[in-house]
Amino acid sequence: MSNPVAAISLEAPLVASPNQAMRILQVSRRKLYELINADELRSYTEGKARRITVESIDAYIKRRLAAEAQRRGRAA
Repeated sequence: MSNPVAAISLEAPLVASPNQAMRILQVSRRKLYELINADELRSYTEGKARRITVESIDAYIKRRLAAEAQRRGRAA
């Protein structure tokens, strides 16, 4: 039986703090929380700290790139 914890790579973070996510996306705190409230980014709280999944940040960037490619008439 395989160990599910061993399958998780600890080299790349799975979550980001709001400040880290704001730096990654180059957005304001207000815009970050708009994205969270619009379900564009997935997040949860751990105690008083909010954490945003890196997977949802990556997916958001890919959606934005695809939308921009479509807008410009290019294949995504």
